[in-house]
Amino acid sequence: MRGLAKVEQSSVANPVLQLFCRSGGYLADLYSGTFKIDDIHSHSVALVNKVPSTSFTAAHKLGTGRYVVPTGATSSWNYGTHRATCTYKMENGGPDFIQVIDFEVLDAADWASGASYVGYLSTRRAWQDSFAASTVAVATLHRQIAEVSRRIEAWTGRWFEPRYLKVKKTGKSDPVLILNQPVIALEDIYAVWQTTTGTDTYKYEQYLYKVYNRHLDGFMEEDDRVFPKIELTDVDGSVVEVSDFAWPYGNQNIELRGVFGWTDPEFDPNNSQVLVGQTPLDIGRACGVLVARMNEDPTMTSTMTWSPSSVRSIRTRDQSITFGGSGGGSSSSSGGSSEPSGDALVDAILIKYCTPMAVGGV
Repeated sequence: MRGLAKVEQSSVANPVLQLFCRSGGYLADLYSGTFKIDDIHSHSVALVNKVPSTSFTAAHKLGTGRYVVPTGATSSWNYGTHRATCTYKMENGGPDFIQVIDFEVLDAADWASGASYVGYLSTRRAWQDSFAASTVAVATLHRQIAEVSRRIEAWTGRWFEPRYLKVKKTGKSDPVLILNQPVIALEDIYAVWQTTTGTDTYKYEQYLYKVYNRHLDGFMEEDDRVFPKIELTDVDGSVVEVSDFAWPYGNQNIELRGVFGWTDPEFDPNNSQVLVGQTPLDIGRACGVLVARMNEDPTMTSTMTWSPSSVRSIRTRDQSITFGGSGGGSSSSSGGSSEPSGDALVDAILIKYCTPMAVGGV
């Protein structure tokens, strides 16, 4: 979830809110579409429309399959959760697709720009699902949610929302290019090399490579998020041999432009290979549990709060407590601590999303 400080707005110059459209493994332009923005900061009050339904035009286009969702001035908006709802078609007469983009309006005193904000839990949900009392200020929640969300990214080595990036990878004279992050859809791939007169590039046409993102279309037998990759193919779509065609050997010489991130698939009754997925619900729950801890014990003085898996026994009448060692075990019954969060139940969620172990050298 992105953030937008009250002093700024989403625009072509500052495209904080973006609609991503894909067709299979590639970004693709929409045929037609509209967007609207609602204020949903309070679960006890009806939503308030802030931007009425507006059509996407050529002026909103940022690149192939990418469109800015403009907000206009936000200085009078409430702090907290807002929602942009995009409804669009990929072809004339085709089905409607909906992409929901939640974001937070932030206090400019804490956030000069929302570009640095990441949140895997909305403030609306934090109050609604009792992760935070209604008396906890929205500005406090924003700081807590952002801190915890960054921790989750650091612990897992992943992010859990669609992000458009230009990524440089190293070619290894092999038709398979291994990625670190799951790919949602690609815009372009280039080979880049330095010459005596500057930089030259070669653009790979889309029929020359296969994007592995089958999980977005419900094919979970082989989850392409776990070992994401791009593979060169022959003109007929068959896999090529190393001797035929390979990513050229070099150092950060392959540039990929596209949308990346670990998202869960959304059900599409049309099986149109269009939707970009959503943040896993249990990532939001893990974020909420850790935010609740921050509110319960902001100074981190209670081991019971911050490392419950290290507790071996409690005797409430005499207020006695026994802690286990720090051997790294994840079971509270064995008296070991749990890493990285200190809670085996939270860690059981996070471990599913961690990047595989890798070995490297310099």
